[in-house]
Amino acid sequence: MNKGIALLLAAVISCGVVGCGKSAAEQQRDEAATLTGLGEKYVKEKVLEPASAQFRNQFIGKKGAPCGEVNAKDAFGAYIGFQRYISVARELTLLAQDVAPAEFEASWAQLCR
Repeated sequence: MNKGIALLLAAVISCGVVGCGKSAAEQQRDEAATLTGLGEKYVKEKVLEPASAQFRNQFIGKKGAPCGEVNAKDAFGAYIGFQRYISVARELTLLAQDVAPAEFEASWAQLCR
C-alpha cells in the first residue's frame, strides 16, 4: 500500500476514534446543539406560525430528549405565551397545550427532570 494512502487512512480512522481533536466537553456540546436543533425543528412543525417560534430555557433531559419552552403566534397573529415542550422525535413531540396537564407533567418528569 502506498505510504500516503496508509497515512490518510490512519488519520481518518483516528479522527473517528478520538473525534478529530475535540474534547469530550466539545463533543457533548455539539451533540446537545444538534439535539436542540432537531427539537426546535419538530416543535416548529406543531405550531401554527413556525417562523414566529421563540425558544428559551432549552436543555437536554435526563433521557436525552430536548426540553424547553416555546412561544408562537396563534391564528390571530398574537403570541400565546411560553409553554413547555418535549421533543423525542417528530411524531413524539409534545406541547403542554396539546395534552392533559397531568399527562404532560408525567412525561416531563420522566424525560426532562
